[in-house]
Parts: sequence; structure tokens; C-alpha cells
Amino acid sequence: MRALVLEARDSPEGVTIYRTWIDGTLDLDFLTMAGPLTLVGCHLPEELTLRHAQIGTINFSGTNIWGLRAEGLRTRELDLGGGRFSDILELDHAQVDGTCCLAGASVGTLSAYGLKVGGSLMATDLYAWPGYRGGCAVFLDRAEIGGDLVFDGGTISGLDGPAITANGARVGGVVSAENAVVRGNADAFFLLDADIGGLDLRDTVLRGSLCTDGSRIRSEVKMGGINAVTQEGAATIRMVDTKIGAGLLLTGLVRNRAGQAVSLHMATVGASLTVRDAEIDADSAEAALEISNCDVGSELTIRPASLRNRGDGLELDLFTTRAGRAFALEPEHLTEADVFTVSLNGLSYPDTPNDTDAWLTMLRDHTFSYEAQPYQQLAAVHRSAGHEHTARRVLIAQQRDLRRRGDPGTRLWHWFLGVTLGYGYRPSRAVIGLLVTFLLALCLVWTTNAYNGLTPAKDRPADSCSPVNRISLAADLAIPLVKLGGTPRCELANGPAGQWATGAGWIVQILGWSFATLSVAGFTGLVRKS
Repeated sequence: MRALVLEARDSPEGVTIYRTWIDGTLDLDFLTMAGPLTLVGCHLPEELTLRHAQIGTINFSGTNIWGLRAEGLRTRELDLGGGRFSDILELDHAQVDGTCCLAGASVGTLSAYGLKVGGSLMATDLYAWPGYRGGCAVFLDRAEIGGDLVFDGGTISGLDGPAITANGARVGGVVSAENAVVRGNADAFFLLDADIGGLDLRDTVLRGSLCTDGSRIRSEVKMGGINAVTQEGAATIRMVDTKIGAGLLLTGLVRNRAGQAVSLHMATVGASLTVRDAEIDADSAEAALEISNCDVGSELTIRPASLRNRGDGLELDLFTTRAGRAFALEPEHLTEADVFTVSLNGLSYPDTPNDTDAWLTMLRDHTFSYEAQPYQQLAAVHRSAGHEHTARRVLIAQQRDLRRRGDPGTRLWHWFLGVTLGYGYRPSRAVIGLLVTFLLALCLVWTTNAYNGLTPAKDRPADSCSPVNRISLAADLAIPLVKLGGTPRCELANGPAGQWATGAGWIVQILGWSFATLSVAGFTGLVRKS
């Protein structure tokens, strides 16, 4: 067989063989052949080697080969569709100028480290299982693919390692595993430090984790209808320091029985990030759904069908994440769960929520500790929208939460400021207190006069304690900053009634000074600043 191929290596027609059983190892290493090499429907129970061969085109469609070793192969087209490679399909450092087709193929292990494909690598309906070899099923680290990398409809299983690794890969088009089953021992799909055009995992079944740490995804990430389950400590879907040029959509089921369900940390999303109608279930000391320190260029939408953490961690963590255009969260739905805890510290967004009361309930009752920034952010978006009254209500709720969960030594002082000033956001309360003090002073002066406790001031006529002068005396007692009468015309006498009124007047003066000071502090914002 080798002699036949060597004889035809200079022929533009090449070699074409159909439905032939070829015994023994077929060694075509370093072969240079201008025409096509075609083996269709053949059976090779031992290995076929094409190491560092240069062949015009290769078509092994429907052929069963124990193992194909083609390290360093170079060809214009490679068609292995429908073929069966029981042991290994080795394409390390191979170069295919056009399309590489593995559609409907069955392989033990696909090893393609540093593979270069000018067009697309089409592996739809691929079946890969390493069997006794163990390890990774599809190994594409450092591969360079000009078009798409497609595993749609395939079944890829790693025995004691990941199903697919494409760490450091460069893919011009989309990496797609739509309707595929990708199963690994712990990790199903590794895309570390990769540069790809997009990621399509719609209706994909993942048994193991998806990891895209450090990757650049130039367009969309589609995970609609995904079914992802793992039992390891790492997050089921992990995207740390991942840069996504367009949007990210997640729906379906994401579960981890021994760790986080979803972890997006330090990720950048150019358009919208949407988690909608998803069942998210974790058992972790960290958050079940973590979107922390992320930058979302457009809308951030979090509306899961269910969100649960069976461990000690949060259900939702949005620490220091920024939503560029809008933020959609339904706290009224999330807080209906038996247990729901969230961290919103550092979260920033530009628009007001639909239900501010539900937000305040979430901040007060569903966070582990008091945090000031979420209240300040909520007040800021209301103030920028012109809702000044709502903004003050939010800030008052913040102070009440601080009084409830803050330093125990300051709770009494916070209570006092809340009653008298509304924590500096309702200074009119102090003015009302000052007016009530003035009314008390009037009652004191009138009662004292009824018991002959008033007397004209020195060198004043006998009628100096007229009603007007009594009002002036009450104002002098209650309002320390204002003297209405100039030189006193009426004063408290030295008799028993006057002495009693003098003691009561001290209390009135203390109240007056207190409420006057609080009024000034409230209207000048000193309480709010402190």
C-alpha cells in the first residue's frame, strides 16, 4: 500500500481507495504528495501515520482506523467525517489551509496541540471517549482556527480529566457546542487565556465545570437553556478576568453540590448581562451567584427562577459591579424565598428601581451586615431623577439600619437624632420642637401670673405684665436666639410661685437651646455630614 501511494505521489489524481481492508501499520511519514489521498469506507485495524507529511487534500470519511498519528501534517483540506479512530487522532502542530471536518466522527482521544486551521473545524455530532487511555477527550491547547470551532450535537467525555481543553486557543469565529453533551471528571470545558469570536452553549449539557479565566470573547456568550451540574469545589460556570465584547445570556439549570454555581469576577461585558429564568443551586461558603467587580456596558438583569445556596454563603454577590445603562433586579421576588442573602456593597447603576420599598427591605433584612454604600447609591439615583423626597426616605432608612446593626455605643444618640431631626434629613422636627417649647413657656408664664408669680421689672409701671409682655417673656425663655422685648418689662417675682416658675424656666431654657441648636445643625447639614 505504501508503494502504491509513493508511486502516485507526483500524480495530480493522487490515490483513491474505497471499502478496503488494509492490514498492518501504514507508514506514510514525511510523504510529499501533490494530489489527494482518499480512503473512503476502508478499515485499518492498526495505525496510519502521516507525521510531517505534505498532501494536497485528505479524505478519510467513513474509514475505521485504530489510530491516526499526523503530527506536523500539512494539507489543504482534511475530511475525517464519519470516521472512527478507536485509539487516538493526533494532529499536534498540523496545518490545514482550508476546512477540517470531523462531523459524525468517533475518536478515543483527539490531540491537536498547536493545530492550525485556516477555515473552520467542524466536529458536529462528534463522539469522543478516551477509554482505557483516560485523560482529556479533546485537546486543542494553543490551536489557531480561522473560522468556527463547532461541537454541536456531540457527546464528548473525559474519563479522569476534562472533556475539552482549548487553553490559549485562537478562534476567529464562534466556539459552539449547542445541544452537545460535554462530560468531564471535574472540569468539562477549559478555555483559559483563549481568544475566540464567540461562545455558544445553548441547550448544552455540562457535567463538570466551564472555565474561561483570562479569555477574550469578542462577541456574544450564549448559554440559553444550559444544563450544567458538577460536584466539585470550583464554580460550575467560572469566568474570572474574562472580557466579553457583546452580551452574555444565561438561562436553564446551573448546580454545584460542593461549591459555587456561577462565578463572574473581574469580568468585562460590552453589552448586556442577563441571568433570566435560571435555576441556580449551590452548596458553598461563597455566593451561589457571584457577579463581583465586573463592568457591564449596558443592562445588568438578574431575574432567576430560583436562587439557593445550601451552604453558609450568600445567594447573590454583586460586590463593586457596575451596570452602565440599567439594572434590573426583582427583590420582591428574591426575598420571598425561605433564605436569601445578598451583598450589594460597591454596586453602581444609573436608574431608579421599580420598587424602592422592596429594595429597602432587602438592604435591611437580607444582608449579613450594615453597609452604607448601597443606601447611598440608591439615594443618589433617586436624587438624580428628581425624587428628592424618596432620596431622603432612603437615607433615613440607612440611619435606622445603622442604629440597629451598627456600634451599640451610639444607638441612643442615633435614636435621639432620628426622633428630633430625622437624622438631619427632616430638620423641621427640631423647629416643631422649638415651637412646642415656646407653647410650654406661654403656659408657664400664664400659670405663674394666675398665682401672682409675675411682677413688673424695676422702674416699670404696674401694668407692665400685660398679655403682650407676657408673650415676650415666654419668647425670651423658650427662644434663646431672639429677644423680643428689649429691656425686660415683666419678670418672675420672688414669691413661692415665682421661685417655682424660675426652676421650671431653666428646663424650658434648656429645651429651647437644645432645639435651637438642632435646628441650626439640621438646616446647615452638619448632622448629615457627620
